[in-house]
Amino acid sequence: DLPLNISRETLQQNKILKVIRKNLVKKCLELFFEIAENKEDYNKFYEAFSKNLKLGIHEDSQNRTKIAELLRYHSTKSGDELTSLKDYVTRMKEGQNDIFYITGESKKAVENSPFLEKL
Repeated sequence: DLPLNISRETLQQNKILKVIRKNLVKKCLELFFEIAENKEDYNKFYEAFSKNLKLGIHEDSQNRTKIAELLRYHSTKSGDELTSLKDYVTRMKEGQNDIFYITGESKKAVENSPFLEKL
């Protein structure tokens, strides 16, 4: 039973709500991974909810590694498609130990960066 006449802080510390939250997060992550199996469906999902996933990396330290597997990135070799870190690592050249990244206002601005000339 959940107590009804209490403050929000007290309710947030309630053990029952913690269990409910944990189970909801677990079920959501399972569903996200199911969606990720179909690339076309996951692209639609990622387009709509990528900001939420990125926010989840910062806010949910317990599930950070699982959420990180759901993130997608642009790379110089993937063209317009997004790639996962796992896929990127499998495509790395033999002897490549580092991953370099660049950030910018837009993909076009980053593509015109002088730092990418050697690639």
